[in-house]
Amino acid sequence: MTYAKQKTELKLVISIGANIPGILGDPIRTIAAMRPEIEKSIIEWNVALNCPKIDSQNIDKSLSFQWAPLFETDPLGGPIDQPRFINTVLVVAGGGFSLVKPNKKAAISLMKKFLELEKIAGRERKNTEIWGGPRSLDIDFISWGGLQINTDTLILPHPRLSERNFVLIPLAEVLSKAQGKPKRINSQNIWPE
Repeated sequence: MTYAKQKTELKLVISIGANIPGILGDPIRTIAAMRPEIEKSIIEWNVALNCPKIDSQNIDKSLSFQWAPLFETDPLGGPIDQPRFINTVLVVAGGGFSLVKPNKKAAISLMKKFLELEKIAGRERKNTEIWGGPRSLDIDFISWGGLQINTDTLILPHPRLSERNFVLIPLAEVLSKAQGKPKRINSQNIWPE
């Protein structure tokens, strides 16, 4: 049997969360306010990677920004008395990514943009920051196509992705919009779940 070879579409997967107020307001307002800034940063990053190969006036039309709904989730790690998080996921795809092969330098450049956005939202990263502690904004770069890197600045794919329902569940929501939700089969005698 022969199968048609499908072209794998390169996608960026980004996780966004917050659980304490920042200079932009409560976590929901902060994430909502940063949404267009995150998209703008990705567009600018993509234009810089692709110039002069693409028309920078139309690059934003060639990218698809697919946002998950907001979810309220329990903190993972950190102080036990910290507030619950508000989380979402962004999946970015489109023709604008087909011109650039995922690479370490470009990925680190994008992560630096995300760190700048966190700072704008009032997050101050310190060496003494508690792992899993409260954050006014947290932008995690989860994956970019099949790129695998491990640096002090960034590890892709995110090393703890499989442990993070606050990423997996919103990601499943985005993917189910694009591909259609699977149909659950009623329990049968041969399959107890």
